[in-house]
Amino acid sequence: MLLTYCTLFVAALALLLVFKNMGELSRLRERLDRAGSGSGGPSAARVMEQAIEINRTFLARLASGEKLESEQILEGRVWGDVNQARAIEMLAQGVRVLDVREPEETMGGVIPGAIRIPVNSLPMQFGELGKKSTPTLVYCAMGVRSAAACEFLSEQGFAGLYNLEDGFSSWSGPKELPDG
Repeated sequence: MLLTYCTLFVAALALLLVFKNMGELSRLRERLDRAGSGSGGPSAARVMEQAIEINRTFLARLASGEKLESEQILEGRVWGDVNQARAIEMLAQGVRVLDVREPEETMGGVIPGAIRIPVNSLPMQFGELGKKSTPTLVYCAMGVRSAAACEFLSEQGFAGLYNLEDGFSSWSGPKELPDG
């Protein structure tokens, strides 16, 4: 119970700091936009909006009692890594599973119920995943492409993304042969 109150207190304090700095951020955004980015990339205002959205996401997750890794906050990534034991627990809870390996890699097996979309096809097919708020376990062979997939999906507004550490190559949980 004390931990819940402490978490809420920290979240409230962080929220107050965000509100305090909103005016300053707005003024800074206007100055940066006037200066122009000149690189053809996203405007300074867009970069700042993305950073603010990440902070809001972190605060909402903290307020709901979710535990965040310090690396997530320091790196500004809204997705987290999970080990096999946690992934197996998530499977039992009905998490959506996304396999981003190439079709030939899945011939040896997949995690049961996995949606298969190769990482290179994800920009064209992420709409097939449906609801963006559904918790999703993402995996590849070693955990690198799935981390990239988590980053891409978070940029598209997906929440509750979890990258399987070490990927399918070291997976000892349930497996099935893919259909098709």
